[in-house]
Amino acid sequence: MSKDNPDHTYKEAELSAAVEHVAATRDAVAGEIGVTEQNVEKFERRGSADETVRMKLLAHFSERLDQLHHLFPSPYFVRCDVRDEKGESKTLYFGKFPFTERSIFSWMAPAARLRFADVGPATYALPDGFSWTGKVARKDQFMIVGGRIVFMTTESDAYGRTLVHQEELSRRKAGFMLPEIVAKMERAQDDVIRAPSDGSFLIAGPAGSGKTTLAFHRIAYLLQSPDTSERFSSRDVIVFVQDEGTRAYFSKLLPDLGIHDVCVTTFGEWAMERLELADVTVVRRGNGISEETDAYEAHKREALRAPGGVYRRRSNPFEALRRAYEPYFSESDARWFDRQESARELDRFDLTLLLRFARERDGAFRTELEYLIQKKNFEVTRKRRSVPLRYSLLVLDETQNYLPEQITLLRTCVSEETRATLYVGDLGQQVLLGTVRDWSDVGENFSGGRKVELQKVYRNTRAILGYLVSLRFDVAVPEGLREGEPVVEETCIGVEEEIARVRMVADEKERDALVGVLSPSAEYLEPFRAAFAGRADVHVLTAHEAQGVEFDLVCLVGVPDDFFRAEGERLKIKRDLLYVALTRAMEQLYVFGRVRLTDLL
Repeated sequence: MSKDNPDHTYKEAELSAAVEHVAATRDAVAGEIGVTEQNVEKFERRGSADETVRMKLLAHFSERLDQLHHLFPSPYFVRCDVRDEKGESKTLYFGKFPFTERSIFSWMAPAARLRFADVGPATYALPDGFSWTGKVARKDQFMIVGGRIVFMTTESDAYGRTLVHQEELSRRKAGFMLPEIVAKMERAQDDVIRAPSDGSFLIAGPAGSGKTTLAFHRIAYLLQSPDTSERFSSRDVIVFVQDEGTRAYFSKLLPDLGIHDVCVTTFGEWAMERLELADVTVVRRGNGISEETDAYEAHKREALRAPGGVYRRRSNPFEALRRAYEPYFSESDARWFDRQESARELDRFDLTLLLRFARERDGAFRTELEYLIQKKNFEVTRKRRSVPLRYSLLVLDETQNYLPEQITLLRTCVSEETRATLYVGDLGQQVLLGTVRDWSDVGENFSGGRKVELQKVYRNTRAILGYLVSLRFDVAVPEGLREGEPVVEETCIGVEEEIARVRMVADEKERDALVGVLSPSAEYLEPFRAAFAGRADVHVLTAHEAQGVEFDLVCLVGVPDDFFRAEGERLKIKRDLLYVALTRAMEQLYVFGRVRLTDLL
């Protein structure tokens, strides 16, 4: 075996030893699960013990049980053999959660910095202010799925980095869950997660760069790290996402990092709660498609940026809005607002205006705090009082789709103690009018290491990114990206032919792959919704609806030949809509229409 090329026999032996270690570790975790389940059952039963103590112990063992269940299928992702300055050697493993019985430490532990260190001299900071100094003699990296090693590399001071084993890895969203990316984080990204907790922070990057994943790991670190957990509680952290689908997805992912009880919501839902509105619905219009829609919202934006307006609690919100909009509305706008009132619908401009009126009226957004009072006879009574609404951490996903006025209102709810707001977004994916056009629009200063711009794209293939470059999108194609299948562009006579081509793609794909059928126009997609109504593997969405999700295969349809006949902000939105749609594809991209995009652009 040479230094740079370990032989096949050595690789087999290392893989065999690793497989045995994973199996033994899983056995130990399974045993601990059984013990912890007994403790949970024990403290679920009421006894004579102090009730407060019982509830604390129940919460502790329940949380630990949740961690162990996440560890069982994937116990760790890095092994480091280290030697300190005194010559003492030990083997450390790093995973999603600690399991010290098998020398497994959390990815947030100070020693976890070693997983980014090169083989050779290394150091990391200790919580007491001192540093560990020594040497990394060997480092193995793993991806373990369901107890099976599907990927393993090794490197040491005797040989360079060597691929020991690799299975064909699925990149489908159902299996490519957030904890796997913990193992893939680069040193610079880890620096972002561990950056000072006070103040604002911006994570920017193109579609598929992992910016949202990185943001959620920062949330996990702030809530779980001993250095920050006293200042950040899951009960006063709030995450704003674009829509219900994204909320469901994130709400599923956070528990995989041990995070529970964090509020994941939409601006519309949050605003309705603050305004105490129960008999209206929130409507989200897509911009860049209809000139009438865009003009209507542009006039609302003018009113939003003007001072004044009154909204009394529990009065008719539509009357307050009508007075604010009247100087800016055309006759057509007024009729549209009449229809909106009849349908009891409010949009982002309406809610932002009403929130501004409410805050000017009350001085601050407020919430009800419940507390207990013990009477002289030892009876306990529950009381409630109104207090200013404060969050220790505010997170905005897809920040580029927020009105600056929305962000200003939300920032008034951030605690003065932490001043912590985390912005996540991409200025190349602006699909709504009047939103943030430059990061300075959010009213924050991101100097001094308070901003990171990711460049590498983890989601798309080289073929897809190369196609985007051919369409004159400013996209970087990183080294080492998988090539993927060529992008298919085909002209079709009409909708029926497009449906037939999409059906052929869906029928020929792998059995569990997901297909996204995307178009700028909701109206254009109606026959597609009917054609694929019975198929769970085919999702028909507008480009606006698809922002934030991804599919194995994407079929883009219905881009009209006059789509780019626009100017200024509307033209940018149209280009960004197209970019959003094309970047939803992880593996294969098909473009069907009456004209080829390459010709259209």
